[in-house]
Amino acid sequence: MKHWAATEERGSYLGILIVLRAYKYGGHVLMRLVLAPVIFYFFLTGGNARRASLDYLRRLHNFSGDASPFASVPTWRDSLRHFWQFGLASLEKTDAWIGRIRKQHVQNCGNTHFRDLEQRPEGGVLIGSHLGNLEVARAIASSSYSKRMNVLVFTEHAQAFNRALRELNPNVTVDVIQVTNIDMGLAIMLRERVDQGEFVVIVGDRTSVTDPSQSVHHHFLGKPAQFAIGPWVLASILECPVYFLFCLRNSTGAGYDLHLDFVTAQLQLPRRSRQQHIDAILSQYIAKLETLCRHYPYQWFNFFDFWQQQETAATTEGSVGNAD
Repeated sequence: MKHWAATEERGSYLGILIVLRAYKYGGHVLMRLVLAPVIFYFFLTGGNARRASLDYLRRLHNFSGDASPFASVPTWRDSLRHFWQFGLASLEKTDAWIGRIRKQHVQNCGNTHFRDLEQRPEGGVLIGSHLGNLEVARAIASSSYSKRMNVLVFTEHAQAFNRALRELNPNVTVDVIQVTNIDMGLAIMLRERVDQGEFVVIVGDRTSVTDPSQSVHHHFLGKPAQFAIGPWVLASILECPVYFLFCLRNSTGAGYDLHLDFVTAQLQLPRRSRQQHIDAILSQYIAKLETLCRHYPYQWFNFFDFWQQQETAATTEGSVGNAD
């Protein structure tokens, strides 16, 4: 089965630019009119993504039991709603970067505030996911606070979106570092930036683009799935505070819940017990993911078979490889 990075990106710079210009000149009403047929087309023609969506929704329902966010077993209608929420998330990214989402639209639900990070001399690592909308969180942070956010991305699609945003608004500041591999050179550069008080943002719910075998299996929603060890090894190398970061649209649809949680002052991974330490921190991360999935079920935006067993994986359940 394909690794997530081998799945063709369904979009292009030109397509993204057209949609963003429609937003600029027509606002939310025109944008939703443009989005509706596009999302419906992707839903009808994207068989793999559609099946992955329904698989996730049903896993969440079964795993949650009496606490399930669904009244009955999810159907294709729930999957279509899942696709539509993904389309709205793209609109929210644009809202965030051109300044239409402000601090007053965001409610802090974690144990830490961005202003707390602003007052501390050291930087840190913020580990997020494809649950919710990290773009909103990082845009709010960039527009309201002086601490620089260095965002690591692993797809050309993200770069195309940011390029289109700059054409829409040249004043947009996006500190994106596109990478294919977290090597020692990148780690040294990031260490320098963290030492200067900056932050590194990386997602923890995707396996390595270049070597998916560098992962660990951990139960998520009731079945083993692969999670990259790269973010955790990078955090240990940087020797700085680690936080979880999630930003999700609230139940009213009019604002966002920001879950920024301090995890540890320094993640240490001793060689002899590295597997146990990674498993411990990953358990915290996955527990947070599962809780938030129950509260925001349609905001999980991994449209591929997340529980697939990669053909190239050299790991067994609970094993840990080298850093990506």
